Amino acid sequence: MPQTTMTPEEQWACDVLEQLGQNVAAAEQHTEASNGSSLKSDEALQLAEFKQNISQLTKKSDILKQSKAHSSTFRKLNEALRAGVKEAQNAIERNNQKAIVSTFSELKKGIASVAGMIESAEQSFAGYSKETDTLRQEYSEYSKRKAAFAKRAYFSKRGAKKMYKFNSICEKLSRKLDHLEDSLQARTLDEVPRTLKSCSKTVHQIQKEVDWLEASETQIPESLRVDEKKLQGNLETDYVKNKESWRPQICYNAAMRVGVIEGNLTEYMRQILMSGNTVDGYPVGYAELMGISEETVEKLFDDRKIEESGIMNFRDDRSGRISHTAYLQKTRKETVELYHTNCQTLDMALLGDATTLPKSGPVTHYDLSDPDTQSRFQDWLDSGYSFKHTPASQLK
Repeated sequence: MPQTTMTPEEQWACDVLEQLGQNVAAAEQHTEASNGSSLKSDEALQLAEFKQNISQLTKKSDILKQSKAHSSTFRKLNEALRAGVKEAQNAIERNNQKAIVSTFSELKKGIASVAGMIESAEQSFAGYSKETDTLRQEYSEYSKRKAAFAKRAYFSKRGAKKMYKFNSICEKLSRKLDHLEDSLQARTLDEVPRTLKSCSKTVHQIQKEVDWLEASETQIPESLRVDEKKLQGNLETDYVKNKESWRPQICYNAAMRVGVIEGNLTEYMRQILMSGNTVDGYPVGYAELMGISEETVEKLFDDRKIEESGIMNFRDDRSGRISHTAYLQKTRKETVELYHTNCQTLDMALLGDATTLPKSGPVTHYDLSDPDTQSRFQDWLDSGYSFKHTPASQLK
């Protein structure tokens, strides 16, 4: 094609059109770049939000980490989330929309799964806490009834065995509840349901004993009467075989132990009294149990008024306090034997002209039906003591 020479005006128009074309192309390129940058910014923000969600869930995940049943699943999900974050970051940097969509979808699923596991575990713990509170309340109610049940058990060997079992199971439940509450505090997801199940089972065991104790009636059995020689022999044998039951060797423990060996008091009652707190040397509530008061104590002793075996307590007339305790045995021969320990003045008074103490095991014994012995006993009372005899059948 032959060249043509353009006038200056034509050359100017051509230059303008060329510049306009360059500007349009540059504008189009800028627009495309701006759109891409905007997309990347939005995706980066969403990824940052995923990272924050993952961080928050990780802080709440201790409840899953301590569970064998959940820790493995959580670890795998957590590793998958970390890997997913890296893949998403790479996809964003490469502007790979397909990879971005795919990784974001997996991240959402993973986050939802972990959040669901944590929420489920927390709901379980909330339920466990309520069940624990209920069990603790039931245990408290059972404990409040121990004293009432104890009265039913005093005069029944079977009742005493049931009471022992009731107390034993209550102690077991208390230990289990302590362990359960510790497990809740430590948020050990595996241990809590196991311990909770064990506690519930123990509560059912207690309830069986409670049902029996509630159905039982307090029955006062007839007082047993045995030969004094037989009882004294049994005391010696028991002391050799069961010395621990005679400890501590204090007067009221020995007196009750004699009653246990004779068969008119229960070992359960003795242990209840021996395990309690003391005031002025005697168990709290002892005077009330024995019926000792200003109106009930006596000064004059008459063996013919003793109709059955029981506990004899002595009160110091000067201080008004209980000063000594003995056991009175009403024998088959209608005589009355006194058994006691740890009161030298009483021994000296009753011994008379004898040179050796009449002992059976750890206690000394005297026939108060003997007129001379009874007279010496009365002299001792007149020296500053009153007494209250409490028949075994009245000890409730």
